[in-house]
Amino acid sequence: MLSNYRLFNQSEVRLALTAGLSAGLTITLGLPDPMYAPMAVAAVLSGTLGNSWTLGVQRIQGTILGGLILFVAHNTIANSMPMPIGIGISLACTRIFGGSLGLRSGYKVAGLVVVMGWTVHASSINSWLPIRLLVTLIGVLLSLIAINAFWPSRALAEHQKLSQALFNGFAEALQERVQHLKIGVDMQAEIKRQRRDGLLSKLMALQNQRPAALVELGADRNGERLLRLWDLEEQFFTELIGYYRTLLRLPMLPMDGPELQNLLEVELDVLSFIANQLVCSANIWPNPLTKQDSNQWSAALEAAEQQIYENPKVMDTLLASSGGRRAMVCNQLLQAIERFQNDWIALA
Repeated sequence: MLSNYRLFNQSEVRLALTAGLSAGLTITLGLPDPMYAPMAVAAVLSGTLGNSWTLGVQRIQGTILGGLILFVAHNTIANSMPMPIGIGISLACTRIFGGSLGLRSGYKVAGLVVVMGWTVHASSINSWLPIRLLVTLIGVLLSLIAINAFWPSRALAEHQKLSQALFNGFAEALQERVQHLKIGVDMQAEIKRQRRDGLLSKLMALQNQRPAALVELGADRNGERLLRLWDLEEQFFTELIGYYRTLLRLPMLPMDGPELQNLLEVELDVLSFIANQLVCSANIWPNPLTKQDSNQWSAALEAAEQQIYENPKVMDTLLASSGGRRAMVCNQLLQAIERFQNDWIALA
C-alpha cells in the first residue's frame, strides 16, 4: 500500500506553482492586494482546459458585475442608509443580476467584490476596482497558460482518442474472429470473456469521458454536430457489442460440403470488410466520411445462403449447428455499419 502512495499529483503541483507565480508577478508589478491573483488561480485551475476557461470567464464576469454594482451603490445609497442595509441590497442585486446572466459561480465572486468594497476599500473604491479586475485577469490568464503548458488535460482530445480506440478495438476483435473461423479452432471461454469485457470497459470509459468533453464543446454549429456524432457512435458501439457477443457464442460450423465452405468464405470476407471499414473510421473520425458501397457483400451472402437452401441435407447440418445465425449476424453488421455511415455523412 505504501509503495503506491503518492505524496502529491501533477494537478496539485501545477496549482501550487501557478498560484505562487501569480502572487510573485503581482508583487513584482507593485499591485496592491496580490492575494486576489492566487485566489483566482485556485478557483479557475481545473482538470480540463474547457472547464478552466468556463470558470475563468465566470470569474471575470463576476468581478465586473460586482464592481458595477458596488460603484453604483457606493455613489447612491451609501450616503443615505446604514452600511449593513446597503451591503444587503447590493448582494441581492448580485444574485438577481448574476442569475439572469447565467452565472453559476461568478455571482459569488461578485458578492466578494461587493463585501470587500463596502468594508475594506470603501475609501478608495474608484482606484481599487480597476486594480482588482487586473489582478483577477492575471490569475485567470496564468491558469489558462498553466493548464496548456504543464501536464495539459484536454477532454475533447481524450474523448476522440477513446473513440478511435473503440473503432480499432472492434476491428481487431472481428479480425481475430476471422482467423479462428478460418482454422476452425475456437477461443477459450476465458479469452472470449476478456475480449468482450475489454470492449465494454472501453465503451464505459468513452461514456464517462463525455461530461468533461461537453464542457469543452462549443455552442456553435460544429459543437452541435460533434454532440450528435457522439450520440451516433455510442449507439453504434452498443450495437456492435451485441453482435460481437453473438458471434462469440456461435459454434464452429462443420464443413460438410462445398456450399458450407462457400458460405463460410463469404462470411469471413464480410467480417474482414467490416473490420477494414472500422479501421478507416478510426483514422478519420469525426471528420466527414467517404462511404464505400456494401451492397455487393449483402448480395454475396444472399447468394451463398441460396445455395444452402437448395440442398436439404446441407441445410439440416447448418441448422443443427446453429451456423445459420452467423450469416444473419453478418447481415445485421452490414446493415448497422450502413446506417451508421449514412447518418455520419448526413451530419457532415
